Amino acid sequence: MTSFNTLADALDAAADTGGEIGFIDGANDERRLSFRLLSRAAMRLLAVLQDRGAAPGEPLILFVGDNLRFVQFFWAAVYGGLTPVPVAAGATDAHLEKLVRVWQHMGEPRLVADARHLERIRGWLENDGQADAAQRLADRAISDEPPAVEATAERASLKPGDTAFIQFSSGSTGDPKGVVLSHSNVLANIRGIAKGSQFAAQEIAVSWMPLTHDMGLIGFHLTLICHAFNHYLMATDLFARRPMLWLEKAAEKQATLLCSPNFGYRHTLRAISARGLPDLDLSAVRRIYNGAEPISPSLAREFLSVLAPTGLSANSMFAVYGLAEASLAATFPPAGEGLNTVSVARGELGVGDNVRLAEGDDAVELVNLGKPVSGADLKIAAADGQPLADDVVGRVWIAGDNVTAGYYDSPAANEAALVGDGWLDTGDLGFTHGGDLVITGRAKEIIFVNGQNHYPQDLEQIATAAEGVELNKVAVAGVRAPGADADELVVFVVFRGHIEDFADIARAVAGAINQRAGLVTSKVLPVRNIPKTTSGKLQRSQLARDYANGEFAQVAAELDELMRPAATLADGDAQTGGGIVEDLKMICDEIAPDKKIGYDDDLFETGLSSLELAQIHEGIEARWPDRLEVTDLFDYPTINDLAAFLEDSETA
Repeated sequence: MTSFNTLADALDAAADTGGEIGFIDGANDERRLSFRLLSRAAMRLLAVLQDRGAAPGEPLILFVGDNLRFVQFFWAAVYGGLTPVPVAAGATDAHLEKLVRVWQHMGEPRLVADARHLERIRGWLENDGQADAAQRLADRAISDEPPAVEATAERASLKPGDTAFIQFSSGSTGDPKGVVLSHSNVLANIRGIAKGSQFAAQEIAVSWMPLTHDMGLIGFHLTLICHAFNHYLMATDLFARRPMLWLEKAAEKQATLLCSPNFGYRHTLRAISARGLPDLDLSAVRRIYNGAEPISPSLAREFLSVLAPTGLSANSMFAVYGLAEASLAATFPPAGEGLNTVSVARGELGVGDNVRLAEGDDAVELVNLGKPVSGADLKIAAADGQPLADDVVGRVWIAGDNVTAGYYDSPAANEAALVGDGWLDTGDLGFTHGGDLVITGRAKEIIFVNGQNHYPQDLEQIATAAEGVELNKVAVAGVRAPGADADELVVFVVFRGHIEDFADIARAVAGAINQRAGLVTSKVLPVRNIPKTTSGKLQRSQLARDYANGEFAQVAAELDELMRPAATLADGDAQTGGGIVEDLKMICDEIAPDKKIGYDDDLFETGLSSLELAQIHEGIEARWPDRLEVTDLFDYPTINDLAAFLEDSETA
C-alpha cells in the first residue's frame, strides 16, 4: 500500500489500475464498476451536489440502499470535501426514526435517498406531527439518481486531519452518537489492517456486510480500494434471503477474504442443514474476519467443520476485535493461526477479578483476540485508570493514530469516552492473557443481536407502545446462556395483577419490539418492581442475573402455557385465497415450525426474526416471482391478507 495522505489520493491511485468492484444483486445479476469509472462517476455526482449548493465541510447523509449508488455518492462527497454520513436505509419505523434523529442531530443537512424512501421519511415525520420538518427535509433531499448537470465539479483541497466521514452506531434509535473519523485515522487503521492480515500481492474479497457498518465500509471497501484489490459487494438483504449464495459467489470468484459476525455463520449453517452443502471449492479463502459482535467459538468451529469438505482451511477463521472509534480494527491475533480460546471460571469476571483458568460447566470459553494492530495501543484499566496486570479484568482502553478524536456534537459522550492522556474508553471489559486481549463483556448494558448493538433504553421506549407499559416501569436486558452464540432478549414489565391478564401485554410488547426493531424477544416477564440505583438508574444487569439463575422459571413456564398458539385452525380463523393460502401456510410452517402461525395471525406479533421474515419472502418470491416486495409484508401482515393480495395481483 502506497502512503496516501487522504482517501481521495487512494481512489486516484486505484483508478490507474485495472481493478474493479462487482455488485452482486442475484445469482445471475451482477454489475461491475472499474475503479477508474468509479472515480469519474464520483466527479459527475460531485458536480450535481455542488450545483445544489453543497460546499466543503458540510455533512451529507447517505440513506442509500443500493451499494453501487452508495459508493458513487460516498466518493463524490470525499472528492468534494463534504462529510459523508452513512445511515442504513430501510422502510421500518426503526430505520426512519434513526434517520430523522441523525438528520436533526446534525442540523438538518442535505441527504441522498431514493424517491420511495423519501416518501416514507416524509410520511413518518408528518405522522409524528412534524409537517414543517418534513417539508424542510424534502427541500434538502437529493435523489439517488439525479439528472446530470453541465457544470464541472471542483475538487476540494484535502488535508490528512480533515474529517473523512462520520460513523453512527448501528443499533441505536435513541440519542445519536456519531464517531468522527479523519482521513489520517482511517488510513492509519488500514495500514494496521494490512500488516496484521499479512495481505498477499493480490487479494479478492466478497462481502455481504452493509456499507453503513464499519466492517463493511472500512474493512471490505476502503481497505480494498487502498490496495487496488478487486472486491465484490453482495446486497445484505440478498444474503438474508439466500445465505448460500455468499459462499457460492466466494467459490466462483475464488475469494481469498471473507467476513461475518456470528449470526451470518448461524444463518448459513441453517441453510446448509435445510438444503445440504453444495459442491463448492473454498480452498482459496485465506482469512474469514469474525467480529462485530461477541464471538462464539463453538459456532465458529461448527462452521469450519461443516464447510471442511469445500476445502476451507481450519485456520482461516480470523477472530478480531474492533470498533468504529478505532476506525475499525483494534487488535488482531497472529494471521493464519486460526481460532484460539481460553476457558475461565464464569463467576470471576468482575472488574478487578483475577481470572482463573477452569474447565467444565463452571467455565466460559472466551476468544483470544490478539494484540493491538500496528500503530495502536491497548490498556486494561482499573477504575482509577491505572494499568492492570495480565489476567485481571478491567476496562479496555485504546489509543493510537487510528482512534477518533471524539463524537459529533456530543460533549457528554466525549467526556465519558476520552480519558487519560490520549486514551479512549471502549466501554468493554476484558483482560490480557499472555499479552493478548480477551473480551468478557460490556461495561454498559448494550445487547448484541444479529451483529448489531441494541441499546436497552431504545427498546424500552419501543415497548411503551404496548398498552399497560410505562417508561421506567419496563427494563430490557440481554442474557447470554452458557454455550449460546447470541444474547436472549428478555423484557421485564412492572405488573401487579393476575398472570392471566399479563399474557396480552406480553404479546403486545413482543410484537412492538419485533415490528419496530426487527428483534425477537425470548421472554416478556412480569415483575413487582425494577431495581434501581440510588441515582434512579435501572439495574438491568441485576434482573438479567436473576433470570439466568432461574428465579423467573416458574412464571415463564406459566406464561408459555397461556400464550401457546392453538395447533389447529380456531373457530372464526377463516381462510381465503384457496390454494394460495395453503401454499403460504406451508411456507410459514416450513420456515418457522415452532411458531404455529395461524391464518389471521399478524406475522410481526408471532416472534419471527427479521431473517425468518426474509426467508418467508424468499419462499413467496420463489413461488410467485416479482409479485411481492419485502416491504409489502407491513401492509399485508397475515397469511389471509397476503393470499388476497397475491390473488388480486394474479388477476390484475
